[in-house]
Amino acid sequence: MYTCTRRPISSPALTTSLAAPLPARSRTTRWNHAGRSLEIAVTEQGGPGPAWLLLPALSTISSRQEWEPFAAAISRRQGAEAPRLISVDWPGFGDSDRPRLPYDAELLARFLADFVRDHCPADCGVIAAGHAAGIALLDAERHGLRFRDWVLVAPTWRGPFPTMARRQSRAFPVIRGLVETPLLGPLLYRLNTTRSVLGWMSRRHVDVAGPGLSAKGIAERQGIARQRGARFASAAFVTGGLDPYNDPEGWIQAARTLHSPLTVVVADQSPPKSLAEMQALAAVADRVLHLPGRLGAHEEFGAELAAMLSQD
Repeated sequence: MYTCTRRPISSPALTTSLAAPLPARSRTTRWNHAGRSLEIAVTEQGGPGPAWLLLPALSTISSRQEWEPFAAAISRRQGAEAPRLISVDWPGFGDSDRPRLPYDAELLARFLADFVRDHCPADCGVIAAGHAAGIALLDAERHGLRFRDWVLVAPTWRGPFPTMARRQSRAFPVIRGLVETPLLGPLLYRLNTTRSVLGWMSRRHVDVAGPGLSAKGIAERQGIARQRGARFASAAFVTGGLDPYNDPEGWIQAARTLHSPLTVVVADQSPPKSLAEMQALAAVADRVLHLPGRLGAHEEFGAELAAMLSQD
């Protein structure tokens, strides 16, 4: 449901006539950073219509596969021109390369700016989930990143440890360093990516009752989390190393200065601290939508999100 609109959303709508979904096309591209070349995983789906970049949430189980339910629903709504959907795995996450790097918000913002420049049309819109929303806003502020429209789904700007503590702590970088060490690190990371831990995390923070909570879903998430090198970027995220701002005013100010319409999609069953952050950002948005669900609402309720965004 729509709850507010303050200026008109003039972008091309995600079309509404139903048809068979178009096949997805996966590929890789290269991103050069600090003298290293990283392989980046990309999936494209749809047709020649208005383009949308889909950014997965940053987490231990981050993957562009999160957008599959949304993309399947959108691709059935083709009309005269199907929208072009571009989803990408962040460096260090999903199927992209996962080397040991000094991952931080600026590194990811630089990646995003380069990817948009090289792979997205000038009139592209963005749909960013979770922590990806904060990175995209930082990119707009620091590097002038622009999109036709901004849609931020269950947006966040703080990692799990700083969110729980309500602040940064000198202990967090120490924990990150331990996870990055050659011998102790893999053991610590393995203990924190057992199926029981991932199931607890998914039930508490990610899903309400979706397929991600099934035995198959948890096994698939464990497969993502335990890819070689996955612990480096994951540890950075959990300990707040990927946080784009030091306080909530930072991303709210960045949202206020966007040059294109901003839609914030609030996941109403999110953990209380995360929900409060979403609501604060929604207060400066041009349009606010609501989904059931938690921080994985863009995946669990992908079809519902597609329907709402098609109602322009």
